[in-house]
Amino acid sequence: MGGGQGRDPFGVRAFFLACALLCAAAAAPSAQRAQRAAAGPGALSAEPRAPQELRRRLEAEAVPELFRMLVEGTAPGAAGGEPLRLGDEERALVREALAARARRELVPFLEELSASTPALPARLAALDLLGRVGSADHLELLVRLCAGEERRPLEPELRASFGAALGAILARDGAGLGRVRGLLCKCPPALAGATVDALAGVPGDEATRQLATLLGRTPGLDPLILARLGERSGGHAAEDSVREAVRRYLAHQDADLVCAAARTSGELRDDAAVEALIGLMEHEQARVRGAAFAALERISGLAYGSDAARWTQWYHAEMRWWDEESESLLVRIERGHGVEFARAARLALEHRLFRDRIAEAFAQALGRRSVEEVELACRALEQLRSRAGVRGLVECLERSEPGVRSAAWKALRAITGAELPPEADSWSSLAG
Repeated sequence: MGGGQGRDPFGVRAFFLACALLCAAAAAPSAQRAQRAAAGPGALSAEPRAPQELRRRLEAEAVPELFRMLVEGTAPGAAGGEPLRLGDEERALVREALAARARRELVPFLEELSASTPALPARLAALDLLGRVGSADHLELLVRLCAGEERRPLEPELRASFGAALGAILARDGAGLGRVRGLLCKCPPALAGATVDALAGVPGDEATRQLATLLGRTPGLDPLILARLGERSGGHAAEDSVREAVRRYLAHQDADLVCAAARTSGELRDDAAVEALIGLMEHEQARVRGAAFAALERISGLAYGSDAARWTQWYHAEMRWWDEESESLLVRIERGHGVEFARAARLALEHRLFRDRIAEAFAQALGRRSVEEVELACRALEQLRSRAGVRGLVECLERSEPGVRSAAWKALRAITGAELPPEADSWSSLAG
């Protein structure tokens, strides 16, 4: 990577001193400039140049030399003189010039670098650079750049840089989301947690789905994955596939995993987990029972605390309602109008279990002509926090009535946790 001894890639000191002298020299009297000119060629090299000129000079430099300057923080001096120390601004310009180079130049260089087991500063700089310019095709290269000496612990700053670079690539190139499972199999154990955290930091439903698919694949990672899934929800309902993946752990033999799954099921508002959570109220370990009670409160919105009898009574009452009364009431929501519709809506919203099914009935009302009924349906879906009505709510954003658009937008933000503009195009990716 070296080279450059005895030559002057930037016009001697023109680049390195220019940033420091740019403002001061621009204001210097003409007599002082003449004095510098009389001092000889070395002093002339410090004459300030515009930033565009400095960038142009950097663009002409070879990738290995730019990378060396970035890592070492120095550049060759004039005619074999002392190397010039780069300040923060100069190093930022070098980094910018490197990131602007074509991938066909950068990737082969980084591939060669990864095969040479570089020192830590070079690996950190390489990870940062690949995070800025890489794509889904370069995920394995990220891992290779982290490789150090065998049996030597991985440095914490290297793990952090790997995670930051991976997260940047995944956020920029969605094609990489589906490759994380394969990447995890090739990562050293020390990078597994950073890989999970990088995926968990990428917004969007697809990242959540891919995170859930990692459950059960790598020993020891499941508690972290469950925790990250719960954190991503922000108290909003998740997709069925995600909730089901978490729900399976409620029957696990490991109490730590059961606790983690209970907490996450609560955060994901998983109505289908309630039966299993009711069963966990009799678990032999107090921490599991406590996690089950907390999850039931989160899902239902009820404050029954650790009163197992009240939770059991509530659950059985809800199930009886679903068996005996729900069908006729949901039909009145789907087909009723005026007072009948409003009364059925009020009665249905008193129930806190299987809210997706209730939301499906309200979603049927979103296409009505009655503005009042559509607005009521929007408010009901906002309260239910169910994704069952997302598609219809997005369509409501295109209606002409301001009240409908406002109610639909408010419901979408409550259900998804996304803060997007009130235009249908902004929400189309969430409509499914």
